[in-house]
Amino acid sequence: MNVEPWLGIAGIFITGVLSYGAARYAGKASVKVKELDVDGQAYIRAEGITQGLIETLRKQIEDLQTDRASDLARIEKIELEVREVRDHNNALIRYAYRLIDILRTVGHGDKIPTPPPNGIHL
Repeated sequence: MNVEPWLGIAGIFITGVLSYGAARYAGKASVKVKELDVDGQAYIRAEGITQGLIETLRKQIEDLQTDRASDLARIEKIELEVREVRDHNNALIRYAYRLIDILRTVGHGDKIPTPPPNGIHL
């Protein structure tokens, strides 16, 4: 019996099995590379979206800070005006009390309208 044909057939079989295994491994590696490429592209897109959102939020924060500074300036101005009006009203009330005292002193207390009109608190 001649062994060489069997060795050739065995060599061909082993080569076929090894070729099949190598092709299968190469296919899996190719799929893994494609998955990594897709994941990398998704990461790049997500990073771009995230950066865009961060920039939008920074702009909104900057706008809010500008609006807040403007509002604080307006509030300070309004508070000053309220203090001026309150001080003026208090001065008018003190003046009215002095006039009432003078009217009572000179005997005209009966001509003082009581109670004061609505909205006037003496």
